[in-house]
Amino acid sequence: MAVQKELLGKKVAVLGYNEDGAEYAKSLMEQGVEVVIGLREVDAMWPQAERDGFRVMNLWNAVGASDIIQVW
Repeated sequence: MAVQKELLGKKVAVLGYNEDGAEYAKSLMEQGVEVVIGLREVDAMWPQAERDGFRVMNLWNAVGASDIIQVW
C-alpha cells in the first residue's frame, strides 16, 4: 500500500487492532506516518499493539489526538 502524500505529517488513529487493522497500521508506520492505536481499556489486543511498537490509547484520546481516524 502506497501512502498518499496527504497523510504525511498527519497523525492517524487506527481504531481496532484485528489482523487487518494491525497490517494497515504497520504499513502506515513503515512509510513514515505517525500512528496511534485506539482501543477499549479491556481489549485483549492492547499489549500486542504496544509490543508491535505503537502508542496505544483509549478510543476517545486516540480520536482527540489524531488528524485522521480509520476504523477497523
